[in-house]
Amino acid sequence: MCHSPRRWVAVATAASAVLAGCASEPQGPPPEARSAVVAFASAWSKGDLGSTVDERTREAADTTLASAARALAIERTTVRPTGSLRCLSDEEAARLNDGRGVCRHRLSVAHDLKGLGTWSYVTTAEVREDAHGDWRVWWTHATFHPKLTPTAKLVRRRELPPRAPILDGNGDPLTEERPVIRVGVDPTKLDPNVTYRQLRLHLGVDPGELRQRVKAAGAGARFVPAITVREEVWDNVAGHFDDTPGVVTREDTMPLAPTPTYARAVLGTVGPPTPEALEDAGPLAAPTDDVGLTGLQRAFQRRLAGTPGGRVVVEVPNTGDRHVLFRQAPRPGVPLKTTLDPMVQEAAENVVAGQTKPTSIVAVRASTGEILAVANGPGVTSYNRAFVGRYPPGSTFKVISAAALLEAGLGIDDRVSCPAETFVGGKRFKNAYGGSRSDGPFRVAFAHSCNTTIVERAEGLSDDALRDVAERFGIGATWQLGLPAFSGSVPPPRDLVEKAASMIGQGRVEVSVLGMAMVAAAVASGQPRVPVLLPEDAPGGPVGEPLPERLHQDLRALMRAVVETGSARQLDLIGEPVHAKTGTAEYGSANPPHTHAWMIGFRGDIAFAIVIEGGGAGGRDAGPVAVRFLEEARFAH
Repeated sequence: MCHSPRRWVAVATAASAVLAGCASEPQGPPPEARSAVVAFASAWSKGDLGSTVDERTREAADTTLASAARALAIERTTVRPTGSLRCLSDEEAARLNDGRGVCRHRLSVAHDLKGLGTWSYVTTAEVREDAHGDWRVWWTHATFHPKLTPTAKLVRRRELPPRAPILDGNGDPLTEERPVIRVGVDPTKLDPNVTYRQLRLHLGVDPGELRQRVKAAGAGARFVPAITVREEVWDNVAGHFDDTPGVVTREDTMPLAPTPTYARAVLGTVGPPTPEALEDAGPLAAPTDDVGLTGLQRAFQRRLAGTPGGRVVVEVPNTGDRHVLFRQAPRPGVPLKTTLDPMVQEAAENVVAGQTKPTSIVAVRASTGEILAVANGPGVTSYNRAFVGRYPPGSTFKVISAAALLEAGLGIDDRVSCPAETFVGGKRFKNAYGGSRSDGPFRVAFAHSCNTTIVERAEGLSDDALRDVAERFGIGATWQLGLPAFSGSVPPPRDLVEKAASMIGQGRVEVSVLGMAMVAAAVASGQPRVPVLLPEDAPGGPVGEPLPERLHQDLRALMRAVVETGSARQLDLIGEPVHAKTGTAEYGSANPPHTHAWMIGFRGDIAFAIVIEGGGAGGRDAGPVAVRFLEEARFAH
């Protein structure tokens, strides 16, 4: 009787089989061994080795994989067999597995490391045949990686590139490295009843979000970021934390604007991520990173942050023996250029800082639509009221109404009446703060913001006229600024009363401060434009055709009359002439109604819009703000 060599002995040859008289018996690795490798690769990829590993090495395998997942922040593993199965000789099998089959197969392994990228390498899995003829992987540390030994450990070293700056219109950084304090907690030392409360009271930290970060950090964490603040801010509150358990601080630097309020709602903020901000930051961001939280810093987080780098190292503790298994160099972020003018921005910031009610200013370059300044205040706020706030424009909207009336045939020197009150569609309309004027040229009625003069002409306009003219000035247009912004809305009137109300910026008409700055810019230049904040990403351009020359000059004359003889006489400054329109916009249901104070206008190539929420009257309350802004901005240009 012939005894054949084992089918899995790859070194068997046809010649030896012939000499044994058994040339017809099968050769090569057994298919069961190959199937065991495939099953193991699939199980490792799924994160559950199950019965694919020999039970004598199963505990070591599970421990190694769990430890690596924690240390390296492995999010996903993909394992595939590569090459062919190689089985050992009888002599080697006898030494390793009591003479039963032993085969080896190379595996291609790819680990997705959170916030770092994909680490790929090739390792080897050894499968052994047991006494029942079943094949399973015999796990060792080297199965995970050829360089891993029982005494070594895997360590991840992550490296973040410098965050790219946001640039002004000249290409200079609006942000620069400034000292900050990273405030965090040590989970092993904090007192939940004290620590979270102190951080909320003195630094505005959300306890719920911080608890989530602490939980996600795991048992080994000794610093979980809570908030990053300017050095001077920490100096003012540090004393409150002298006896607070678990609060830990680290000194660092961060690219910051000159002051906490400086264009804050536009530039944005950077700090420890909320769950939503971390998701927006993309798959390469980690919970320990600082990420963009608001404004352009959040909208362009991936561009500004760049791509993190780092290393995976296997090292033997206390020996200095280490090997770098994976290295990815960080790629710096790409700067983001804006159109902001630092001098005009500073002028706007200075003016807003002195207000007691919510105030917003937008300044644009009329000839290009470039946004030169955006200020929201007073105080520190990330709410971009100037872009997304929706307000009734009040009498500033008479620029649009006047354009519609002029195109319908009214002349700026035509005689009109300005009674103290009038009735349209059965509803009483009156001038702001009462009063009437004698009959006179339309330019005079416009200069003094006569509501009754405007609403009496509502019946002579088509229902679409006001909306059509507003759209030509860019109201209701689609903007691509890189940040959310509201361009305005002029709904079709439901009746004559609403049409009359719309003509004086009431009813359902809504605008933003930016939208009205663009209206003023259109009158200044004669060409309505899309606003531009990011010139290289969204360059903007004209909105439709230029204004007809006669209309253009008439509107300029009307807005100049407001300054020369009307409701904005305080803006009649020395130097280049100012053109403006005041606005007092009613809102709410109080009696008498509350009002927002508006002022829009231009001086040379700088157009602007100002709103003071609940601020009173346009000329009386927004006027002084406009004067100060124009005087400070004049020195910027």
